[in-house]
Amino acid sequence: MLSFKIISIVIIALAGIIGGFFPLRAKFRSGNTAALDLGNAFAGGVFLGAGFLHMLPDGLDNFNQLNTGIDYPLGLLTAAIGLVIIMFIDKGFSSHNTAEILDKKQQFPTILFLVLAIHSIIAGMSLGLEQGFLSGLVILIAIMAHKGSAAFALGVNMVGADCATSLVRKTIVFFSFMTPIGVLLGSYLGSVESGKTAIMFEAIFDTLAAGTFLYIATLEIIAELFEKNEKKSSKLLMILCGFSLMATIAIWT
Repeated sequence: MLSFKIISIVIIALAGIIGGFFPLRAKFRSGNTAALDLGNAFAGGVFLGAGFLHMLPDGLDNFNQLNTGIDYPLGLLTAAIGLVIIMFIDKGFSSHNTAEILDKKQQFPTILFLVLAIHSIIAGMSLGLEQGFLSGLVILIAIMAHKGSAAFALGVNMVGADCATSLVRKTIVFFSFMTPIGVLLGSYLGSVESGKTAIMFEAIFDTLAAGTFLYIATLEIIAELFEKNEKKSSKLLMILCGFSLMATIAIWT
């Protein structure tokens, strides 16, 4: 698993850098986003499948292994906390007070960065704590399905906000390494802790990540995609394809 996690770190970081730097090298036309929309739809399906069929069940199984004796759905509560944390960051920073502090044009890129960065760390920790190859591969696929396009969206928004090129590059690099940092943190926790403590950490971060995945999939990716009326059937098909991929992988995990 160590080699797999090292390779994962490199792949994830490169995907983020390449996707985020693309708006600086190519002239981005707002009317030519069909391929990006379909890619995001596929990523949304992957996030839904990974959250519902892999990360949440794995986290719930780990909570059951802890035998806490508490008659309360702790795993589902933790997943809900993960969703609420991202929602609070996403919607809470859109308050009137924040708008007074930040330039309106630069407000959304700042919010987008915070949401994606925290989500990336949580997802990375979930991957770092994972001990099974197939389960780890599922999480990696889910992360990879959206890392490049998420970085691309961040880069496009920063360019649109007239941010300096040097600031865009630094922000994209920093964002690209959020998930690898999470992987390293998760791996460290998994190596120094054992027994029930290790299971507890994996249970918490699997369910937290599941909540963030479901928020990003439904309220960020899919909701935004269907604000446009174009190619609805194609988008629905790509969401189904992404979900089906995760459902198929669930047969062996």
